[in-house]
Amino acid sequence: MKQFEITSFLESKFPNTLASQFDIGKVGLQFGSKDKQIHKMIIALDATKDVIDEAIEKKCDLLITHHPFLFFPLLSVDYDSALGKKLLKIFHAKLNIYSIHTNFDTAFGGMNDILASILNLTNIKAEKEEIDSNCFIRIGEVPQVKLKDYVSMVNTNLQDFVMRYVGCDEKIITKVGIIGGAGANELNNAIKLGCDCLITGEVKHNQALEALERGIALIEVSHSVESLFKEYLQEMLKKAFPTCEVLVSQKEKDPFKPFR
Repeated sequence: MKQFEITSFLESKFPNTLASQFDIGKVGLQFGSKDKQIHKMIIALDATKDVIDEAIEKKCDLLITHHPFLFFPLLSVDYDSALGKKLLKIFHAKLNIYSIHTNFDTAFGGMNDILASILNLTNIKAEKEEIDSNCFIRIGEVPQVKLKDYVSMVNTNLQDFVMRYVGCDEKIITKVGIIGGAGANELNNAIKLGCDCLITGEVKHNQALEALERGIALIEVSHSVESLFKEYLQEMLKKAFPTCEVLVSQKEKDPFKPFR
């Protein structure tokens, strides 16, 4: 199986045209050859040092990440820096790296739909985001519940991730918006769409204050919740390419630790 065949399949499911404006040119094949023969691939949220080492140790031909390995243009490369050392390893191993980021988040069946399904939302709809018209927030309904009880339910379903929330414990929740990753910048749109609560992976201090003042609940489920995409993509690729070995990184860990 060649890289361009895998690329074609992934882009048919998660078109690059769905990527957010800040992601243009950063999704797709970031390193390697489109003609490379792929026998074994590994999936991770990020191309960390440990993940790259694991990919090389396991003799993988392709590393698929959710977050783009290179997010900003490089003007120079210091071989002694953390990034420089990783680049040298990638080049020496001739490792292909392919990234699926916001195009995965927003595609039907992608990150936002995975989260909506795990959290048992009903009557799910996709609404265009206010800030980035390429992307879609998922809106769904839940049986009437108080915020403190709903947070407990979300925590039960996503128990491997560190959570925090904003809002009055007694607030009634019936309509929920979901955006994987750092989606709190869509707070205004969530309010316009009638959401009682917005669930996302990352919230800034000023966004939390704004939500509190405007009366909408926020649940931050950790940016690392997006690692759910690994098993989802693994199953999809196994079915599409049965002759390829598809692994999920065992070395990757959430950088944040809860203090209890």
